[in-house]
Amino acid sequence: KIKNSGSACTMESWCSSLIEEKVFFQLLWLEGGAYLWIGSGDHRLDSLAVGVPASAGARGRAATPSATTLLGGHEGDAGSQRLAQRLSSKVGRPIFVSLNLRDDPQLRLFAEREAVAALTAPVAAPSAT
Repeated sequence: KIKNSGSACTMESWCSSLIEEKVFFQLLWLEGGAYLWIGSGDHRLDSLAVGVPASAGARGRAATPSATTLLGGHEGDAGSQRLAQRLSSKVGRPIFVSLNLRDDPQLRLFAEREAVAALTAPVAAPSAT
């Protein structure tokens, strides 16, 4: 893992493997949110989505987070949008996500688990001021 931190944001980059396939991650913690890029060795940016956590509903239960695709999304693949929605719910902050992996459920689940681990690490996010 590589970590860089400054006053405005913190960045982490790492690579994990599932069987023989490498998955690359780059996480930027911003004030009040985060940007997460996940991809393979070609380092492309096919899509970008954002998920925003919802406030508690009328009965005290959290509502479904809002999410939308901001850029791209090839051949109807809404993977970035779905992942942004789930991650923002788990982290409680807006999350920008670019998911650039082939459409393999096992590979994408692996990537999501790695992302959740990084996003929920005790010292991962800088405190919002």
